[in-house]
Amino acid sequence: MLALLGYLMIIVFMALLLTKKISPFAGLILIPLAFGLIAASYTGQSFLNVFDWIYEGLYYQVVGNKVKSGVAPTITLLLFAILYFSIMLDVGLFDPLSKVLIKWAKGDPLRLCIATAVISTIVSLDGDGTTTVLIVTAAVLSLFKKMKMRQLYLAVLIAIPNSIMNLVPWSGPMARAMPVLNIGPKEFFLPLIPGMIGATLLTAYMAYSYGTKERARLGYTAGKSIVTEEDLKAIMKSLNDDPDNLKRPKLLLFNFILTIVIMALLVLDTVNGGILFLVGTSIALIVNYKNPVLQAQRLTANGSEALGPVSLVFGAGVIMGVLNGSGMSAGIAEHIVSLLPESMGGYIPLLLALISLPGLFFLPNDAFYFGILPVIAPIAYSFGATPVNIGVASLIGQAVRFASPLVAFLYVLVDRTEVSFGDYQKEYLKWGIPSYFIQLIIAIVSGIIPLPFLN
Repeated sequence: MLALLGYLMIIVFMALLLTKKISPFAGLILIPLAFGLIAASYTGQSFLNVFDWIYEGLYYQVVGNKVKSGVAPTITLLLFAILYFSIMLDVGLFDPLSKVLIKWAKGDPLRLCIATAVISTIVSLDGDGTTTVLIVTAAVLSLFKKMKMRQLYLAVLIAIPNSIMNLVPWSGPMARAMPVLNIGPKEFFLPLIPGMIGATLLTAYMAYSYGTKERARLGYTAGKSIVTEEDLKAIMKSLNDDPDNLKRPKLLLFNFILTIVIMALLVLDTVNGGILFLVGTSIALIVNYKNPVLQAQRLTANGSEALGPVSLVFGAGVIMGVLNGSGMSAGIAEHIVSLLPESMGGYIPLLLALISLPGLFFLPNDAFYFGILPVIAPIAYSFGATPVNIGVASLIGQAVRFASPLVAFLYVLVDRTEVSFGDYQKEYLKWGIPSYFIQLIIAIVSGIIPLPFLN
């Protein structure tokens, strides 16, 4: 009966989400609460136990002699990482790089494509697609227009790097997967890096391919710029615009060193990631903005970007707490394991990686990570898979997600680059699908996605 209740809860959640009858946040809170009350009634427990399950999903649970954390550490990391990188964008940390790359392009289509890919990769570090679109188009769109280059290429040069950097620990997908699988950013992120490097090399080839095509189409002659010096000066001037007086060029070195230190400590797992960004955000605010009123204003302004992802992670804590505390999760796992042939159990991570390609194209992130992943993960564990195996497999499909009509910021992208969504989808998938297979193959070769017949 508990397994049936679990299935029904997931089906109801996904059905209401896909039919847009409820928001992801409300669905993650209210649907588990309702089914939790039913489960408590069925098992003869107090209704108040449901709130204990939710508490355990949000904060911690004592299992034997061990404390199993809820989503609180993930929330801290996500909130302050978004705030930190938003402040770095405010102060203009990445402006010098944009200027250097635009100057380096010198009106050469090939160089401009490479520069655009690099800028997109760096700016995508903040984990927010809309911010990346606005910053990159502000830097290079006018140059693309003046050089009469295909703006469809610009759209893809923004989206493909963003899809790769969407795998950083403070991004939406990993922020959803970490609490479901109960793993930390270091053990999750490090195995993804080889695949990200492989996909980045594909991005470099893509930029080279676009650049050579545009050189040939526009009749570019080596050493002869397609744009005038005045055009370049106008673009540089637009990058210097600072109507709200937020940029801090004199503190560039400090902000750069602070960011490098935080990233190094994050990868080394010397200090908890959430605490790192909590302290880093505080330091960045005090050093860059002396006025306490301005500090509060920047927190409020940038906090709106963090509110959506953070609220969803709170919701993840609720649904995971109810699934685990009620016994629904264990019931589902036992039922599916009983149906699954023993010989196929070791291939569950690979099957999940294959499912993630259509799954992340046709489903919202919330439905995939909060609906499908919690069901598959316990089953995979019973056959010897680790949370890292399952986590990496669940993220590989993100390579094609940025062609999905379900991704809201893509409408900002096609609007800013002035291309049709259909044309963008077709062009994106030419590179997104190879990126998916590159990451999958690297994960298999490195052993992160195990294939039992190779052992």
